[in-house]
Amino acid sequence: MTATYMVVEPSNGDLDMRPAPNAYEIGELVPTERPDLEGVAPVLYRLEHVERQLAHVQQLAIGHWYDGRPPVVCCIFETEAATDEVREHLASSLLLDKPGGGSGVFRYYDPRVYSHLRWILESSQMAALMGPVTRWSYPDETGSWQEARFDVVGHEKLTVTSEQYRQIARIALVRGALEPLRAAGIGIPQDLPRLLDRQLHKAERYGLTVEDQIPFALHGVLVAPNFDRHPKVQAVLSRSQETSYAEAIDQWSDEDWQRIKQESAQYPLD
Repeated sequence: MTATYMVVEPSNGDLDMRPAPNAYEIGELVPTERPDLEGVAPVLYRLEHVERQLAHVQQLAIGHWYDGRPPVVCCIFETEAATDEVREHLASSLLLDKPGGGSGVFRYYDPRVYSHLRWILESSQMAALMGPVTRWSYPDETGSWQEARFDVVGHEKLTVTSEQYRQIARIALVRGALEPLRAAGIGIPQDLPRLLDRQLHKAERYGLTVEDQIPFALHGVLVAPNFDRHPKVQAVLSRSQETSYAEAIDQWSDEDWQRIKQESAQYPLD
């Protein structure tokens, strides 16, 4: 029998189910290996009156999005598995093994993270992450509910490559780079997050500070993907330890950037 659940982030606010019936609280998703996460972990709820609760929960999440608030309702999902099995799998998935050893807390359930996992992970990896879940719905970064369906796999633990782990770690920066584009009303193509991540990785290799990585990445997608090969940009990058990238290019005109864009066509792509 299919049951419907949701994951809630209490640290982002109170869950107000009125006027719908209250959801049944299952409990925190605390990994066995990290009992110290008790009190700060997300909470699993079961929707026992789906026909009266589902629309309210979805509207609640979208309302928070329009208010600019972090998500309280992170996702809604369906499964045919027993509650204990679901809770154990989702809790254990909060720890992601690092390719070099050890593990880190993995906020995969947060829609601001989950929406990017679709371009980072392979379909088989997403299925392993979801485990007993057959359908997962989440509010995306445009305020719309999205849905993903999965074939149930065995108790397989998600493993990622070193590059995928670094991409997951860069999600916050990718989101930071997308914010000014959305604020300016610029449409976000489906592959843009991946392109921004590629430029952010390049910025890391240049040794740019976190503050400089976002403007660098934006120039990489708005000017030219290989704009950094231009001598004018290379001169700035070579002095980035003395003068920040953002400060060095602050006085450049639109004509400067247009010239860099045009002349970058002669340089090979990475």
